[in-house]
Amino acid sequence: MLFKTKDKKDIFCIAVFSEKELTFEELDEFSDRFEEAGNIEVVSEVNLSENNRKILSKRFPGEDISSPGFAVLKLDMDRIKEETKKMERKYKWKKIFNSIPNDEYLIVETKTMFDFQYALLFTKDAQEVVTFLEPQKQNN
Repeated sequence: MLFKTKDKKDIFCIAVFSEKELTFEELDEFSDRFEEAGNIEVVSEVNLSENNRKILSKRFPGEDISSPGFAVLKLDMDRIKEETKKMERKYKWKKIFNSIPNDEYLIVETKTMFDFQYALLFTKDAQEVVTFLEPQKQNN
């Protein structure tokens, strides 16, 4: 497991949907801005695929689901552990010999983290993300 937390604070991840590929500096600017506002584990550029667009449209009817935009998701460590165990059962022989590639763990974690049916917020405004995260930080 790549994420380890000591307590049960609400931790969030942010999906950044951009019109063009972001530079590392641009992504770092978003990360810094969001991390100041809340308990952020991951800020990642994500492709707004047609499947992701459909899921977000169902989750947030009436919103213009397009790039640029941001989605806020709560990091659910229990779901990540559960999905990791499913993957380990799938590769039970590799698990016995401790030979499951780290990439497999990363794929499961990323897929679970950015499962948009659990998104808490979709917005086109970075400041709205900050405003959403600030009260969450105070509650922790």
